[in-house]
Amino acid sequence: MLQLRRLSYSAFHGTSVQKREPRKDFSYLDDPLWSSIMRSGRIQLLSRIMMPLLIVQFLLGMFANLFVTFSTSTDPNPLAVVFTGGSPALILHVMIAVILLILALQVLVSAAFIRRRQLVAIASAGFASITLAFFTGIAFVYSGYANDSLSYLMAVGFLFGLIIFGYFAGRGERPTPATTKETTPSNIIRPRPLGLTLLQLIGGGIVTFGGFALIGFNPGTINTALGSITLVLGLFAVLSAYGIWKNKTWSLTIARLVNIAIVLFSTGQESYTVATATTANTAAGSLGGTVIALGLCIGVVLNLPNRQLQS
Repeated sequence: MLQLRRLSYSAFHGTSVQKREPRKDFSYLDDPLWSSIMRSGRIQLLSRIMMPLLIVQFLLGMFANLFVTFSTSTDPNPLAVVFTGGSPALILHVMIAVILLILALQVLVSAAFIRRRQLVAIASAGFASITLAFFTGIAFVYSGYANDSLSYLMAVGFLFGLIIFGYFAGRGERPTPATTKETTPSNIIRPRPLGLTLLQLIGGGIVTFGGFALIGFNPGTINTALGSITLVLGLFAVLSAYGIWKNKTWSLTIARLVNIAIVLFSTGQESYTVATATTANTAAGSLGGTVIALGLCIGVVLNLPNRQLQS
């Protein structure tokens, strides 16, 4: 009946009635309170993903310690031996360790953007614990599985990581209105994104150095090609960091594309480097740097604004 009245009114007055589409407003995406809530939920989600992985990691470590015969090869790159001649349990153990380190770094990055000292301190302790477990585990492999002190430190790092990320997974963090400034159209301030710029700059710097290292320290046609591509990706990442700092409209697109490319390419490149490295230091240093760079690049993609910056 109401529709018929509208049609009759429009016919009588010679006007047309058009249905207005509701206007979508995405301004809440720039609200600091909304951003804090989103990042707090991300911390809890990442921690809940880490908890079953940590449990599986513990079970795999115990299984390898009790039932796996470790290699006695004198190969100068024992980490490659793990993947070429090691047991499936040990291979999975190493792969989960890499994933846990990247996830722990994502929790730390998300906490840093929330800017709560207590939260950042706890997330830093969690990342340090997983980092301790990761690098002492790598060192344990290079010791010929004979250094019990490294094995003990690996267990300590695992235990503290389990406690800290269990806390995040169970309780979560929510910003309180008392500590969050209300955002209105009159007080929205767009400062230069220092945190995001530093994140991108450090990640790009590590990738750029990795490209130079592949070209200079590992001569060969394949390594030169891989290093050249890595170097170009790293330079594009540094360029996008400059664009983010200057609030350039093109910076978000370049940052997303180059970081995704770094993650995909570096995963394959690092697999080849670890498998073909002729010295222990080359494999360990390359793996550690690549994992940190991947974590930083993923952190940039997750924390990029949803709307274009204003130049």
